[in-house]
Amino acid sequence: MRSFLSVSEEFEETTLPSTSDMQMMTMTVEAVVAHELSKVYKNGVKALKNVMISVKKGELFTIIGPNGAGKTTFLRIISTQLTPTKGDAEVLGYSVVKEPKMVRKHIAVVPQDVAAYGNYTPWDYACYFAQLQGLSSSESKRLARKALEAVELFELRNRVCNALSGGEKKRAIIASALSSNADVLMLDEPSSGLDAVARISVWSALREIVQEGKTILLTTHIMEEAEMISDRLAIIDQGIIITCGNLKEIKQLVKERFKVVVRGKTDVIDSNYDVVKFGDKHIIYVKNEDEASELVRKLLKDDLSAEAAPVTLEDVFVKLVRSRNC
Repeated sequence: MRSFLSVSEEFEETTLPSTSDMQMMTMTVEAVVAHELSKVYKNGVKALKNVMISVKKGELFTIIGPNGAGKTTFLRIISTQLTPTKGDAEVLGYSVVKEPKMVRKHIAVVPQDVAAYGNYTPWDYACYFAQLQGLSSSESKRLARKALEAVELFELRNRVCNALSGGEKKRAIIASALSSNADVLMLDEPSSGLDAVARISVWSALREIVQEGKTILLTTHIMEEAEMISDRLAIIDQGIIITCGNLKEIKQLVKERFKVVVRGKTDVIDSNYDVVKFGDKHIIYVKNEDEASELVRKLLKDDLSAEAAPVTLEDVFVKLVRSRNC
């Protein structure tokens, strides 16, 4: 596994943006723009196919997709770790292909397979990466404390990573990205391996960063995460962007708005319903709340356990991906 330090070591030393850099950033409306990005690996795998995505400044944009869909490949290209086969992308107006050094001045990256160095402490990580951005010692310490408090790790700031749990190590590395004061943060599945309590603290920290005007580009497998913290999101499958928009727009892509979950055998289910079966449980998708309520009443009359709820992003995601692969 690669360490976060090994990733940063691929980058040349960063410095604070110049006046011309700041003017370029001010003129640019989008933080990240991908122009028909394609990536074909040497083994012939087509990881990305003409991907076009635009991420606005000051938003949290999430990319979701099945395993092998191209999420990590996209993030590695945007962070200048990988060269596209075709196309280009811009970060704050700078080309990832032609101006990678300029891109690296403005980004912080947390890779998916990040591993913490055992003899580093959370405080070492947070301060070190703030200083890599050219920040003063006092400012680095201030941001390091703020970041560690945000991910609820300040009390463990001086404990070496060898003595931390896997989730605590992950939060230490996330804190290092938060403390960097970078304009664009890129996080590849940052919540993987975290428990529910830790995830919420990370989600809160990311939303606070966005409220301060920073931009976050994030990938995740956790649908609840995408639903809770995203301003907009994109669904990718087999290297192709299926759809892009806010949560409301994406949910409108399926005709069913509600679902009824029932346990046990029943003859009430109409053949016209879209039904997913899990053992003795059925998930029945219906068009609206009235239809869901009526179905629940029928099921309860048969002494079955049934409840209705609005469809989630996960429901929509599964429907869209399955419809493409049927």
